[in-house]
Amino acid sequence: MIKSQYLSANGLRHHVRVLGESGPDIMLIHGWPETSYCWRNIMTEMAGECRMIAPDLRGFADTDKPEGPYDKRTVAGDIAAILDKTGIQKAVLVGHDIGARVAIRLALDAPKRVQALIIIAGRYPPLGTLKLNDPQQAMERWYFYFHQYPDLAEALVSENVKAYIGHFLSHWSHPSFKFEDNDIKEYVRAFSQPRALRGGFEHYRAALKEDVAQWKEDEGKKIKIPTLVLWGEDDPVSPPYYSDGYDRVFSEMTYRLVPDCGHFVHEEKPHETARAVKEFLKTVF
Repeated sequence: MIKSQYLSANGLRHHVRVLGESGPDIMLIHGWPETSYCWRNIMTEMAGECRMIAPDLRGFADTDKPEGPYDKRTVAGDIAAILDKTGIQKAVLVGHDIGARVAIRLALDAPKRVQALIIIAGRYPPLGTLKLNDPQQAMERWYFYFHQYPDLAEALVSENVKAYIGHFLSHWSHPSFKFEDNDIKEYVRAFSQPRALRGGFEHYRAALKEDVAQWKEDEGKKIKIPTLVLWGEDDPVSPPYYSDGYDRVFSEMTYRLVPDCGHFVHEEKPHETARAVKEFLKTVF
Protein backbone atom coordinates (compact mmCIF):
# COMPACT_ATOMS: atom_id res chain seq x y z
CA MET A 1 0.00 0.00 0.00
CA ILE A 2 1.36 3.42 -0.96
CA LYS A 3 2.02 5.54 2.12
CA SER A 4 2.26 9.32 2.44
CA GLN A 5 5.05 10.71 4.57
CA TYR A 6 6.67 14.06 5.35
CA LEU A 7 10.37 14.69 5.76
CA SER A 8 12.65 17.69 6.10
CA ALA A 9 15.41 18.04 3.51
CA ASN A 10 17.30 20.96 2.00
CA GLY A 11 15.46 23.38 4.28
CA LEU A 12 11.95 22.35 3.18
CA ARG A 13 9.20 20.04 4.38
CA HIS A 14 8.61 17.55 1.59
CA HIS A 15 5.60 15.33 1.04
CA VAL A 16 6.57 11.95 -0.42
CA ARG A 17 4.74 8.80 -1.41
CA VAL A 18 6.59 5.59 -0.62
CA LEU A 19 6.17 1.91 -1.38
CA GLY A 20 8.50 -1.05 -0.82
CA GLU A 21 11.32 -1.74 1.59
CA SER A 22 13.89 -3.66 -0.46
CA GLY A 23 15.30 -4.04 -3.94
CA PRO A 24 16.58 -1.27 -6.20
CA ASP A 25 15.95 2.24 -4.91
CA ILE A 26 13.84 4.24 -7.37
CA MET A 27 13.10 7.97 -7.17
CA LEU A 28 10.04 9.01 -9.19
CA ILE A 29 10.00 12.71 -10.17
CA HIS A 30 6.80 14.19 -11.58
CA GLY A 31 6.27 17.03 -14.03
CA TRP A 32 3.60 19.70 -14.57
CA PRO A 33 0.59 19.74 -14.27
CA GLU A 34 0.88 16.69 -12.05
CA THR A 35 2.19 15.74 -8.61
CA SER A 36 3.62 12.61 -7.01
CA TYR A 37 0.10 11.18 -7.35
CA CYS A 38 0.85 10.52 -11.03
CA TRP A 39 3.05 7.55 -10.11
CA ARG A 40 0.35 5.60 -8.23
CA ASN A 41 -0.22 3.04 -11.01
CA ILE A 42 3.48 2.54 -11.73
CA MET A 43 4.16 2.04 -8.03
CA THR A 44 1.36 -0.51 -7.78
CA GLU A 45 2.58 -2.35 -10.91
CA MET A 46 6.10 -2.58 -9.47
CA ALA A 47 5.15 -3.37 -5.88
CA GLY A 48 7.36 -5.99 -4.24
CA GLU A 49 10.24 -5.53 -6.68
CA CYS A 50 11.86 -2.30 -5.48
CA ARG A 51 11.80 0.55 -3.01
CA MET A 52 10.05 3.58 -4.52
CA ILE A 53 9.93 7.20 -3.36
CA ALA A 54 7.83 9.80 -5.16
CA PRO A 55 8.13 13.37 -3.83
CA ASP A 56 6.00 16.38 -4.57
CA LEU A 57 8.54 18.85 -5.95
CA ARG A 58 9.05 22.16 -4.17
CA GLY A 59 6.11 24.42 -4.89
CA PHE A 60 3.75 21.55 -5.66
CA ALA A 61 0.82 20.01 -3.79
CA ASP A 62 1.70 19.17 -0.18
CA THR A 63 5.40 20.11 -0.21
CA ASP A 64 6.55 23.54 1.00
CA LYS A 65 6.21 26.42 -1.46
CA PRO A 66 9.07 28.89 -0.87
CA GLU A 67 9.51 32.19 -2.69
CA GLY A 68 12.41 30.56 -4.50
CA PRO A 69 14.68 29.50 -5.98
CA TYR A 70 13.20 27.07 -8.51
CA ASP A 71 16.12 26.47 -10.85
CA LYS A 72 16.78 22.86 -11.79
CA ARG A 73 20.05 22.68 -9.86
CA THR A 74 18.30 23.67 -6.64
CA VAL A 75 15.41 21.27 -7.27
CA ALA A 76 17.89 18.47 -8.05
CA GLY A 77 19.51 19.38 -4.73
CA ASP A 78 16.17 18.68 -3.06
CA ILE A 79 16.16 15.21 -4.61
CA ALA A 80 19.73 14.56 -3.41
CA ALA A 81 18.75 15.74 0.08
CA ILE A 82 15.74 13.40 0.10
CA LEU A 83 18.05 10.54 -0.89
CA ASP A 84 20.31 11.48 2.02
CA LYS A 85 17.39 11.68 4.42
CA THR A 86 16.17 8.24 3.43
CA GLY A 87 19.64 6.68 3.59
CA ILE A 88 19.99 6.11 -0.14
CA GLN A 89 23.42 6.60 -1.67
CA LYS A 90 22.54 5.73 -5.26
CA ALA A 91 19.17 5.49 -6.98
CA VAL A 92 17.43 4.96 -10.28
CA LEU A 93 15.88 8.30 -11.26
CA VAL A 94 12.62 8.26 -13.19
CA GLY A 95 11.52 11.67 -14.41
CA HIS A 96 8.64 12.93 -16.52
CA ASP A 97 8.46 16.35 -18.19
CA ILE A 98 10.02 18.89 -15.77
CA GLY A 99 10.91 15.95 -13.54
CA ALA A 100 13.02 14.50 -16.34
CA ARG A 101 15.07 17.69 -16.49
CA VAL A 102 15.51 17.58 -12.71
CA ALA A 103 16.72 13.98 -12.97
CA ILE A 104 19.14 14.87 -15.77
CA ARG A 105 20.39 17.84 -13.77
CA LEU A 106 21.25 15.56 -10.84
CA ALA A 107 22.93 13.09 -13.19
CA LEU A 108 25.12 15.90 -14.51
CA ASP A 109 25.88 17.46 -11.12
CA ALA A 110 26.24 14.27 -9.04
CA PRO A 111 26.59 11.25 -11.34
CA LYS A 112 27.73 9.02 -8.48
CA ARG A 113 24.24 9.35 -6.96
CA VAL A 114 22.52 7.99 -10.08
CA GLN A 115 22.38 4.26 -10.82
CA ALA A 116 20.34 4.72 -13.99
CA LEU A 117 18.09 7.27 -15.69
CA ILE A 118 14.59 6.79 -17.05
CA ILE A 119 13.39 9.79 -19.04
CA ILE A 120 9.71 10.06 -19.95
CA ALA A 121 8.92 12.79 -22.48
CA GLY A 122 11.64 14.99 -21.09
CA ARG A 123 13.32 17.61 -23.26
CA TYR A 124 17.09 18.16 -22.87
CA PRO A 125 17.53 21.94 -23.35
CA PRO A 126 21.21 21.96 -24.47
CA LEU A 127 20.12 20.16 -27.64
CA GLY A 128 17.89 22.96 -28.88
CA THR A 129 14.97 25.33 -28.46
CA LEU A 130 11.22 24.92 -28.17
CA LYS A 131 11.02 24.99 -31.99
CA LEU A 132 8.44 27.79 -31.98
CA ASN A 133 8.91 28.31 -35.71
CA ASP A 134 6.97 25.07 -36.05
CA PRO A 135 3.32 26.23 -36.27
CA GLN A 136 2.11 23.26 -34.25
CA GLN A 137 4.51 24.03 -31.42
CA ALA A 138 3.69 27.73 -31.51
CA MET A 139 0.07 26.80 -30.83
CA GLU A 140 0.96 24.31 -28.11
CA ARG A 141 3.50 26.33 -26.14
CA TRP A 142 1.43 29.43 -25.36
CA TYR A 143 1.14 28.36 -21.70
CA PHE A 144 4.94 28.43 -21.30
CA TYR A 145 4.93 32.18 -21.85
CA PHE A 146 1.67 32.81 -20.01
CA HIS A 147 3.27 31.30 -16.92
CA GLN A 148 6.01 33.94 -17.04
CA TYR A 149 3.67 36.66 -15.72
CA PRO A 150 3.71 36.61 -11.89
CA ASP A 151 0.41 37.40 -10.19
CA LEU A 152 -1.50 37.72 -13.47
CA ALA A 153 -1.25 34.02 -14.35
CA GLU A 154 -2.10 32.99 -10.79
CA ALA A 155 -5.05 35.39 -10.57
CA LEU A 156 -6.61 34.24 -13.83
CA VAL A 157 -6.12 30.50 -13.30
CA SER A 158 -7.30 30.59 -9.68
CA GLU A 159 -10.76 31.57 -10.97
CA ASN A 160 -11.17 28.09 -12.47
CA VAL A 161 -8.37 25.69 -11.57
CA LYS A 162 -10.34 22.69 -12.80
CA ALA A 163 -10.80 24.14 -16.30
CA TYR A 164 -7.13 25.07 -16.61
CA ILE A 165 -5.52 21.92 -15.24
CA GLY A 166 -8.18 19.75 -16.86
CA HIS A 167 -7.44 21.25 -20.26
CA PHE A 168 -3.82 20.09 -20.22
CA LEU A 169 -4.58 16.67 -18.77
CA SER A 170 -7.08 16.09 -21.56
CA HIS A 171 -5.39 17.84 -24.47
CA TRP A 172 -1.94 16.35 -23.88
CA SER A 173 -3.31 12.79 -23.65
CA HIS A 174 -4.05 10.50 -26.57
CA PRO A 175 -7.72 10.73 -27.70
CA SER A 176 -8.25 7.12 -26.61
CA PHE A 177 -7.38 7.94 -22.97
CA LYS A 178 -9.39 9.80 -20.36
CA PHE A 179 -8.41 10.66 -16.80
CA GLU A 180 -10.83 9.40 -14.18
CA ASP A 181 -12.89 12.02 -12.37
CA ASN A 182 -11.17 11.16 -9.07
CA ASP A 183 -7.77 11.73 -10.67
CA ILE A 184 -8.75 15.15 -11.96
CA LYS A 185 -10.22 15.96 -8.56
CA GLU A 186 -6.89 15.15 -6.88
CA TYR A 187 -4.88 17.34 -9.24
CA VAL A 188 -7.36 20.20 -8.80
CA ARG A 189 -7.04 19.79 -5.02
CA ALA A 190 -3.26 19.91 -5.27
CA PHE A 191 -3.19 23.07 -7.39
CA SER A 192 -5.84 24.73 -5.25
CA GLN A 193 -3.51 24.69 -2.24
CA PRO A 194 -2.24 28.13 -1.17
CA ARG A 195 0.68 29.18 -3.42
CA ALA A 196 0.54 25.92 -5.42
CA LEU A 197 -0.21 27.65 -8.72
CA ARG A 198 2.66 30.04 -8.14
CA GLY A 199 4.95 27.18 -7.15
CA GLY A 200 4.25 25.32 -10.38
CA PHE A 201 4.59 28.44 -12.51
CA GLU A 202 7.90 29.34 -10.85
CA HIS A 203 9.46 26.24 -12.39
CA TYR A 204 8.66 27.73 -15.81
CA ARG A 205 9.95 31.15 -14.82
CA ALA A 206 13.26 29.60 -13.78
CA ALA A 207 13.42 27.88 -17.18
CA LEU A 208 13.83 31.28 -18.87
CA LYS A 209 16.09 32.70 -16.17
CA GLU A 210 18.47 30.72 -13.94
CA ASP A 211 18.22 27.48 -15.90
CA VAL A 212 19.57 29.02 -19.09
CA ALA A 213 23.12 29.51 -17.81
CA GLN A 214 23.10 26.11 -16.10
CA TRP A 215 22.18 24.27 -19.28
CA LYS A 216 24.69 26.26 -21.32
CA GLU A 217 27.44 24.74 -19.16
CA ASP A 218 26.34 21.31 -20.37
CA GLU A 219 26.64 21.81 -24.12
CA GLY A 220 28.64 18.94 -25.61
CA LYS A 221 28.65 16.85 -22.42
CA LYS A 222 27.91 13.13 -22.46
CA ILE A 223 26.00 11.30 -19.74
CA LYS A 224 27.56 7.89 -19.27
CA ILE A 225 24.78 6.35 -17.22
CA PRO A 226 22.40 3.58 -18.37
CA THR A 227 19.38 5.47 -19.73
CA LEU A 228 15.92 4.45 -20.87
CA VAL A 229 13.95 7.02 -22.88
CA LEU A 230 10.18 6.52 -23.22
CA TRP A 231 8.18 8.83 -25.47
CA GLY A 232 4.53 8.88 -26.49
CA GLU A 233 4.32 8.55 -30.26
CA ASP A 234 1.45 11.07 -30.36
CA ASP A 235 2.67 13.55 -27.74
CA PRO A 236 1.31 16.94 -28.90
CA VAL A 237 3.25 19.24 -26.58
CA SER A 238 6.62 17.46 -26.66
CA PRO A 239 6.68 15.58 -29.98
CA PRO A 240 9.22 12.77 -30.33
CA TYR A 241 11.50 15.02 -32.39
CA TYR A 242 12.51 16.69 -29.14
CA SER A 243 14.60 13.59 -28.53
CA ASP A 244 16.64 14.16 -31.70
CA GLY A 245 20.30 14.08 -30.70
CA TYR A 246 19.79 12.09 -27.52
CA ASP A 247 22.14 9.45 -28.87
CA ARG A 248 24.90 12.10 -28.78
CA VAL A 249 24.28 12.81 -25.08
CA PHE A 250 23.25 9.53 -23.49
CA SER A 251 25.98 7.08 -24.38
CA GLU A 252 24.16 4.03 -22.91
CA MET A 253 20.66 4.72 -24.17
CA THR A 254 17.67 2.50 -24.87
CA TYR A 255 14.90 4.34 -26.72
CA ARG A 256 11.25 3.33 -27.01
CA LEU A 257 8.34 5.06 -28.72
CA VAL A 258 4.99 4.16 -27.16
CA PRO A 259 2.21 3.93 -29.77
CA ASP A 260 -1.27 5.40 -29.27
CA CYS A 261 0.06 7.50 -26.42
CA GLY A 262 0.33 11.19 -25.64
CA HIS A 263 2.41 13.12 -23.12
CA PHE A 264 1.51 11.18 -19.97
CA VAL A 265 3.07 7.82 -20.83
CA HIS A 266 3.11 6.63 -17.21
CA GLU A 267 -0.59 7.50 -16.76
CA GLU A 268 -1.90 6.47 -20.17
CA LYS A 269 0.07 3.23 -20.45
CA PRO A 270 1.07 2.23 -16.89
CA HIS A 271 1.32 -1.50 -17.60
CA GLU A 272 3.51 -0.98 -20.68
CA THR A 273 5.61 1.60 -18.84
CA ALA A 274 6.17 -0.66 -15.83
CA ARG A 275 7.08 -3.55 -18.11
CA ALA A 276 9.61 -1.42 -20.00
CA VAL A 277 11.12 -0.22 -16.73
CA LYS A 278 11.41 -3.76 -15.37
CA GLU A 279 13.07 -4.99 -18.56
CA PHE A 280 15.49 -2.09 -18.49
CA LEU A 281 16.39 -2.60 -14.84
CA LYS A 282 17.32 -6.21 -15.58
CA THR A 283 20.12 -4.84 -17.76
CA VAL A 284 21.29 -2.51 -14.98
CA PHE A 285 21.32 -4.82 -11.94
